Amino acid sequence: MLVLTGLAVSVAASAWAEGGNAEAGKTKSATCAACHGADGNSVNPEWPKLAGQHPSYILKQLMNFKNDERVNPSMTPMAKPLSDADMADLAAYFSSQVPKAGEADQTKVTLGEQIYKGGNNATGVAACAACHGPTGAGNPAANFPAINGQH
Repeated sequence: MLVLTGLAVSVAASAWAEGGNAEAGKTKSATCAACHGADGNSVNPEWPKLAGQHPSYILKQLMNFKNDERVNPSMTPMAKPLSDADMADLAAYFSSQVPKAGEADQTKVTLGEQIYKGGNNATGVAACAACHGPTGAGNPAANFPAINGQH
């Protein structure tokens, strides 16, 4: 039953996000810009980049913050006053932005690639590619976010 509920929420999020208005979302994104950047390309690793993210994923996370299914001291109060239309518009706007490449610590790239492709048996971490795909583009149908270009 929990799986069916999750699937229903994911399908609903996809439908709402597809109906969002990117121009309206740009207007509504002023508060978001303080942390996530005006175009969704956050420069602080504390806050994820939203530019180019799947709209259904952005919408689902906003819904989760609003409904206390995901709690964060910064995001929960930001999402509470948002209407369904606001969330869909924000998702449409940020997903339409072009993600900027991040900079990687070159001393950690090889280890990161190994964990991404094969996981880490010692710590029980699964291969990131299993859910996020071989290039980190995510899987919108399964609501796995794009993670390529994140901090």
